[in-house]
Amino acid sequence: MENISFDYKIDLATIAAESQMDFESFDIHNLKGFFNGKIYVFFHEKNKRNFIVLETGIVDYLLQFDDLILSIGKGIYKTFTISCDYYSNNLLYEYSSNNNTLIINEGNANSYMISCNYDDFKKGYLKFRKRVLRELSILYPGLSSSQAFLEYFG
Repeated sequence: MENISFDYKIDLATIAAESQMDFESFDIHNLKGFFNGKIYVFFHEKNKRNFIVLETGIVDYLLQFDDLILSIGKGIYKTFTISCDYYSNNLLYEYSSNNNTLIINEGNANSYMISCNYDDFKKGYLKFRKRVLRELSILYPGLSSSQAFLEYFG
């Protein structure tokens, strides 16, 4: 079993209402306002399992987690931001290359903190990302014609 895994949930009523949308003309900021649901991050430790629930737009968090992984890959080990985006749940992170530890905080209300092994987080997230993007494309057929979606996730 992996040390960190992800899952998500979007209500069926939300899917039914949004799946009829014409996403073709939406930019990435418009897309962040859709696909609202919950992302579950599970931490599997030796004799216990902890989790946190992230409630917001699924695409919003995918973009933030993608940016986190890209930034760490470029050697940017700490969030550089002037202020948080109060219209979404802004992530703040800090990575320690000495012990491969990643710490993530919610930047607006400081409502959660994730502290974990970065490699485990990255492996679990990339597996989740692949699955959720495939499923969103099936649940929301209009995404296949969205230039913004294809640009960021295609």
